Amino acid sequence: MDQNLTQLIEVSRLYGKDKTFVIAGGGNTSFKDGTHIWIKASGVALETIDGNGFVCLSRDRLKIVSAKTYSHDATEREAEVKADLTNAIISAGDNRPSVETSMHEIIDYQFVVHTHPTLVNALMCSNNAESVCNELFGDQALFIPYTDPGYILFKKVEAETARFTSKFGKAPQIIFLENHGVFVAGNTIPEINKLYSSIIEKINHKIRVMLPADDAKPFASPIIDHITQLHPEFETFVAKGIESNLIHHFTTGRKCFLKADTAFTPDDIVYCKAHYLFIPAYDYEKDQLESARTKIAGYIDTFGYLPKVLAVEGQGIIAVEDNLKSVLNVLEVYSNILKISFLSENFGGPKFMTRAQIEFIDNWEVENYRRKMAKS
Repeated sequence: MDQNLTQLIEVSRLYGKDKTFVIAGGGNTSFKDGTHIWIKASGVALETIDGNGFVCLSRDRLKIVSAKTYSHDATEREAEVKADLTNAIISAGDNRPSVETSMHEIIDYQFVVHTHPTLVNALMCSNNAESVCNELFGDQALFIPYTDPGYILFKKVEAETARFTSKFGKAPQIIFLENHGVFVAGNTIPEINKLYSSIIEKINHKIRVMLPADDAKPFASPIIDHITQLHPEFETFVAKGIESNLIHHFTTGRKCFLKADTAFTPDDIVYCKAHYLFIPAYDYEKDQLESARTKIAGYIDTFGYLPKVLAVEGQGIIAVEDNLKSVLNVLEVYSNILKISFLSENFGGPKFMTRAQIEFIDNWEVENYRRKMAKS
């Protein structure tokens, strides 16, 4: 195996197994030489990736994505871009390259490691993200305000990277994406590791309100025991609940829950959907179940889909999905949402995705493909 691909696998696994950097299936990595780029396939986990988990593409063929004019219709445009990405593939197999392939291609360094670290996103998903980012990193990093993923984000990063390079005389090695994550690039893996350490250290110095100790544990609830009876569509679903001091902070009452009741990032929507259901506590099991049944029915009437996260007042959170793996993913991702919201208070409080941004992700074929892969 090529030494560079070996290094790419190693760095992918290094960050992929670290839950402070990669949550569920988020993030991607790449290596490029003069003619080819190897990038993580969509839906493949970084933690366990091997050589078969990467897609190799022609860099010459990828250049068409930058030069071509696509449809103004979002759905048609993304389908056209996907076709051009597919046409650039030269490796065998059915793997799809990451939708962020074009962004990796234009970053002027050989290795790129894109992750969604909890600490970074506490800043990126806050009201003061841009000002604090500029204060901490200055000309060391490029900050990109939230932009719909895919082609539009690629063109935004392409334009801002060119501006940055012209102004500072070199391409950015750190690119922060609001309500998304961070791209870190370098020509060697030690260079990337050093940059990541610097990022975490600088943000940590701004933290005054620390997370509670991680004391998550299972909790029992009649809602979990009777989940299949609470709505006909839950007939074959699985439910699992956890509680912790952090969870109690947000489930004390409806007002507290408002700071964690919708999505921060596209990955939140992929795994947990965009809205989360708060269920008031009742003294009697019968009343608790009736309340849950009514709330679930109202949620589906409002949003048109089943809730994946139920927050029970004063008790804990319950994940509901059609298999255990997906349930565990929901618990992991939603727990991270709570951490981001809590830590964002250090940077002016939480800033969620807007309704329009959420709708774009919810209806995007690329993210629906990732949902499908996450369940398999």
